[in-house]
Amino acid sequence: MRVIPSFALSLLVVIPAWAEKDLNPADYQLTAHVNSAIFTHTTAPSNSRGTEVQIGNLIYVANEICKEAAVGSSYPARVEGRRIFLLVDGSKVCRFRIDGTKESH
Repeated sequence: MRVIPSFALSLLVVIPAWAEKDLNPADYQLTAHVNSAIFTHTTAPSNSRGTEVQIGNLIYVANEICKEAAVGSSYPARVEGRRIFLLVDGSKVCRFRIDGTKESH
């Protein structure tokens, strides 16, 4: 009977296949610049938040923020359908749902 060490089993469970793809720098062929990130806390039930990410001359607007993505910084990026993925510091992925686009001036 062959016994598998417990730490080997935990590694299989902790690292799902999608996580490997998200952290692979080769999958991020674009460069995105974070133009703005706004979070306004109000007393109303809804808060206002949003991020503008520019790739080339196209600005993507998202109603989400990622604390790790600093305004004024550029990051490796990829676009899949209606989502933008930024690789921050090689170890964190910021995901944004694209709510709209506009041309930069």
